[in-house]
Amino acid sequence: MSRIERSASSVPSLARTATRVAFGLGCASLVLACRTPNQEVIPKQPADQPRASTTTAPQPNIEPETARMVELPAGTFTMGSPDAEIGRFADEGPPLSVHIAAFSTDTTPVTTVAFAARMDEVAKREPRAHFYTERDTPAGWLGRCNLGSERLAHPVNCVDWFAARTYCQLSGGDLPTEAEWEYAARAGTHTAFSWGDAFDDSHAITSVACGKRGCRGSTAPVILSGPRCNAWGLCDMIGQVWEWTRSAYAEPLDAQAHALAADDIPKRPVHRGGAWLNHESFLFRSAMRGLNYPEHGLTGVGFRCVYR
Repeated sequence: MSRIERSASSVPSLARTATRVAFGLGCASLVLACRTPNQEVIPKQPADQPRASTTTAPQPNIEPETARMVELPAGTFTMGSPDAEIGRFADEGPPLSVHIAAFSTDTTPVTTVAFAARMDEVAKREPRAHFYTERDTPAGWLGRCNLGSERLAHPVNCVDWFAARTYCQLSGGDLPTEAEWEYAARAGTHTAFSWGDAFDDSHAITSVACGKRGCRGSTAPVILSGPRCNAWGLCDMIGQVWEWTRSAYAEPLDAQAHALAADDIPKRPVHRGGAWLNHESFLFRSAMRGLNYPEHGLTGVGFRCVYR
């Protein structure tokens, strides 16, 4: 079953055929099929018996705190979620054992100031690239676009897939595949969230604490250390902005779906991680999958680059 931008919805109880639009747009022109997440309770693990992980990746080489890139070693991990995980969608399975080659990735999402420095190059190289400035933020969107604002240290948002990928290519990299993104986000864990099985608002920029979609108001400045960084030193992988990937959406989960030719354009690229405007905690799980059309870039969408 197809669905468009399911990731931005914050209403898990909607019927499978309900229509909705993501990222605070309200009822607009996009139509999608919803699915109901799993509401079963995950059996608790004894305090002295941590949840088992099938991840075999060694610890990455994390550069000094002032660096903006982390080298991740080759490794094997379990992609997707187990049947009992709270908030799980069927397209997060079946869980797959996936081997990932070594790569490096940005420590944080690409910032407003970094993208602004290259946006003219992006527009010149890729005519299909589109991005909004704060002044151009469409009426009805929750939050504001960060380009052209004083939010220089915030993640850039309101950039479509073409703009994001072109920026990464100009920087000598590319967008991550969906499998690479989840491997990096999990950072060796096999729990629902990269910090454990229970949601903790201190680890991500979200609207969960205030309880209404978009109530947080905006993104936040990126960080290089602290609780919003995972065990491998990657910060804001969860929350802030959904991050574009190189991969086309496939259901059920397909570890090979990311193996696209260099010039392939996914009809519906996957994005991952959840955004500042989402208020449902299940959207911030490591296995959660969102999708969009490549020409859409909204206030809850950004990206980071990888280097292979």
